[in-house]
Amino acid sequence: MTIRAASLLTLCLYLVGCAEPSAEKMLENYVSRVSNALDQPIEFKPNTSARLPAFPLRRERLLEIVPIREGLLDVLEFRQCDLLPLISERNSNLGRVMQPSQQLRYELRFLPALYDCRRQLMEDQHDNSSIFINRVNEIIAHKERELPKLIWNSIYTSSEMEQQFSLAKTALPLESQGRISDIEIALNAFIQISELTQLSEWPEPKIAKDIETYYEILYRNASGGEWLKSLDWLTYTLNQVADGIEARLNRRAVCFNQQPNNQSAIIRNVFLNFYAGELQPYLSQVHQFGERWLSGHERILKNLPLPDAMQEYQQKVLSKTHSHGVWQAYVQARDRHTLAWQQLLNQCGMLPSAPIVLDDSA
Repeated sequence: MTIRAASLLTLCLYLVGCAEPSAEKMLENYVSRVSNALDQPIEFKPNTSARLPAFPLRRERLLEIVPIREGLLDVLEFRQCDLLPLISERNSNLGRVMQPSQQLRYELRFLPALYDCRRQLMEDQHDNSSIFINRVNEIIAHKERELPKLIWNSIYTSSEMEQQFSLAKTALPLESQGRISDIEIALNAFIQISELTQLSEWPEPKIAKDIETYYEILYRNASGGEWLKSLDWLTYTLNQVADGIEARLNRRAVCFNQQPNNQSAIIRNVFLNFYAGELQPYLSQVHQFGERWLSGHERILKNLPLPDAMQEYQQKVLSKTHSHGVWQAYVQARDRHTLAWQQLLNQCGMLPSAPIVLDDSA
């Protein structure tokens, strides 16, 4: 081997050795450490796609919007409300192919403009105005009926929101503090928009002009999909380790009469350095991210209709209380894992005086 080749090999090994550790490697190492300490085989073969349901296809998520009756908007009377430019914008070639964000922006401008038009007509009535006022009222009633479906379509059929549910992502990094904050900016904006469906009349929201910004946030920060993978891998890992500890305790006692021994010293080292030192901080971050991410979606969805295809997905992925949902599966795995460690440490008289806690929510 030449000096240059040897130098390149050394550099490559150095770069590999200094690469930032991933969540998967940390979890795999944790399982390996517990397995070795217990002298108990524990398998680690996570496979997210086998356990997490896929986000429904876009065509299955799309709600049908009933169009305004033909000719209802095709009247010159709207000139007196300065609405013809806005109506023409929607009926133009570009208006017919608006992206979800643009459709939402348009409706957030159009309905308040209709409210203003109605007030103007009511304040300045003349002999022929009643027919036009009735037409405006009919359009407003139609728009208000369809608004929840339009908001749903604009948010949850957008490619930007799809990024939040993609299972093609990697897990959250080991240092994930703050990653939810950006997403919450967008989710909070969509919460405000969904809450418009509960109002009888409202002005154009101030956030409407920045609507594209919130979609861009979702596009650039796809941490929702990363969180789904993290939660799934954690659930799998916690159950695997609990299986291993339980199997080891059932095989034979690690310690007799709660007297520590050489093996228990190794177990205690694994507990302190790899459970408390590495797993717990990561689990806490994932837990906090999930609390806030799920809460944001819950507050949006409570004001909107869900397509049939989304009903089951919402229960399994976005509900914190559904018995067969991913969150409850994680909570059960966490509690089972904690109990297994408590039993193991107690058998050797090493149970900490403070209870073992795996997240900051307790």
